[in-house]
Amino acid sequence: MARKKKKIILLLAGGTLLLDKEAKFLAVQDSLDVDHWLRQMPELSILADIEPIFISGEDQEITPQIWEKIANKISNNLGNADGFIVVSKTGQLINTALVLGFIFQNIKKSIILTCSQISGTDFLNKKEKINKLKDKHGGLGLRSNLINALQITDSKLPGPAIMSGTRLISAVQAVKNYHDDTNIFASFNDAYWGKVGFGINIKKDLKHSTKQFEIFKKINSKILILEDFPGVEWSVDREIFKKYQGVIIKTSAQSIDQNKQKQIASWKLPVVLYNYQGILSIEGAVVISGCTWSAAVVKTMWALANFKELADFNKVMKQNLIGEFTV
Repeated sequence: MARKKKKIILLLAGGTLLLDKEAKFLAVQDSLDVDHWLRQMPELSILADIEPIFISGEDQEITPQIWEKIANKISNNLGNADGFIVVSKTGQLINTALVLGFIFQNIKKSIILTCSQISGTDFLNKKEKINKLKDKHGGLGLRSNLINALQITDSKLPGPAIMSGTRLISAVQAVKNYHDDTNIFASFNDAYWGKVGFGINIKKDLKHSTKQFEIFKKINSKILILEDFPGVEWSVDREIFKKYQGVIIKTSAQSIDQNKQKQIASWKLPVVLYNYQGILSIEGAVVISGCTWSAAVVKTMWALANFKELADFNKVMKQNLIGEFTV
């Protein structure tokens, strides 16, 4: 008896640029493009029964509304699929993976994110890079990324992961890699969930959470992001705080000077103070360390959307919910 093919939901939200059979560039800009785009990669249907879902076009901005749309489609199909693949824009892929990690906590099905090496169809500004990648990858990397992702979507990974180049990377460890045309993402601590060799080798001792599966459907974009430099005063107009529901500050110091502490206390907003190495506690802010900057930002957005009371917000920001605190 033939083995039944796994059912995979393929969500398309940018990052879809590839070369068609005539070596012309092709991307999904609207739902009418999806069938033609898929026909350029017939090998995908050999690996799985694929149901594509159009989310947003190649040139469309990735916003919290797009993230919520992706999350809703996954939520609505949890009982219908063996796994999920999200194709989205390169520059936001890490944040998208983290958003899905905080929304689908302790999920028992794999969510794998991938992308083309190039996002967007502004070819003139990218001509030199595209020609270089075309010679090296023959398809801007997306075809092989999707093949690799499809092979492992039923592996029940501990959380959302990025499949790119020769690496499978946990969302909470992923960072951009600016020194490698093949592996455009890396693990900040050189720990990988899998690598591509003769097939895909998944790490055998991946730790799965025993906590109950939870879904949170909201994400918040109204946060003010500041970068602090010791000895440099902040020039922030108090009126600007009316536009935001929270603030996150990235600092290279392990303590904040007294004048800045007074400013934070006067803002009357949820404030997150971040330094990867560690930072002293101050009044009016919750301090976090030991996670990537991307994880800190996305977690702040998620927590603001789902925990309205300040005490609850501060409490959840300190909890290691999806393995984001790696130290």
